Amino acid sequence: MGSELLLLTGTELGAELGFDVEKYVRHSKKVDISDLDLSRAADYPLTDDEIRCLTYMMDIEGHTIVYLKSILNTCAIRDPQTTAFLSCWAYEEFFHSYTLRQFLNASGVRVSENRVAEVQRQASLRVWMEQMVASLICQISKHFHAVYLTWGAISELTTLEGYGVLAGRTRNPLLAEILRRLARDERRHFSFYYNKARTQLHPKNAQRLTKFMLQKFWMPVGEGVKPDSEVEWIGNYILGDASGAAVAERIDGTIARLPGMGWFRGLSATREASLRRRGQAAPAVISQLAVMERERPEGPAAAEAAVLF
Repeated sequence: MGSELLLLTGTELGAELGFDVEKYVRHSKKVDISDLDLSRAADYPLTDDEIRCLTYMMDIEGHTIVYLKSILNTCAIRDPQTTAFLSCWAYEEFFHSYTLRQFLNASGVRVSENRVAEVQRQASLRVWMEQMVASLICQISKHFHAVYLTWGAISELTTLEGYGVLAGRTRNPLLAEILRRLARDERRHFSFYYNKARTQLHPKNAQRLTKFMLQKFWMPVGEGVKPDSEVEWIGNYILGDASGAAVAERIDGTIARLPGMGWFRGLSATREASLRRRGQAAPAVISQLAVMERERPEGPAAAEAAVLF
């Protein structure tokens, strides 16, 4: 095991080192919160930011059926392990959305029963175009499966980490427990994508195609489905503080361990670009400037130094 093991928020050691599809199919089930007393949800009021974050997560989980439709139109469906996994994956993801909606309703936040359809109508032209491109690539390359699996690994790991961040941040014990249970499912989903991607990425042509597609088309979870302003907001809410930099680096570092993916730093780059747009300096830079401020001498030399920053 040794250096291959990764410490990931909400994951178990070694989760990325092996995946038994047959075992997963046998034990797949909807997330169970029947032992939790949702009547007490209102005892721990949610913050406005938590409501906004949970709504985003609920919407993306509910959009899984649309993702599944897209995947069914690609060559990924030809792989029997992928087919078996996707059958259970879509079921579990539906109940993630359903569970979050249950919790929000119990907390006094009304969510429309037609929410999934409403979100689908917001999906952008870019998503449709990418579906068309994916189907086309399947006709000319046998390596699209590697692209899909790698993309899926990034998405599942990002979702897993997002649940972990919010579970650790909230003061609502019911919410924290629900998020931990959702994260356990996401851990298994990530493990499937990661292990299958590692196998599919061995050919150099698969690595080249995956790099090209991710560099040209990759986007954070929810982009193309949710408005750009919401994607920007959720990224800053989950990754915008000092600890968020470590989370982004952990995601990037995990994906970079896949064959041919050493170049990947999508989450960190997205986070840094978002901070620049918001006119924020990275936390490390802020800390460095604070130290320099304390150590700066008085007089003309200090004024000269200030010009550099």
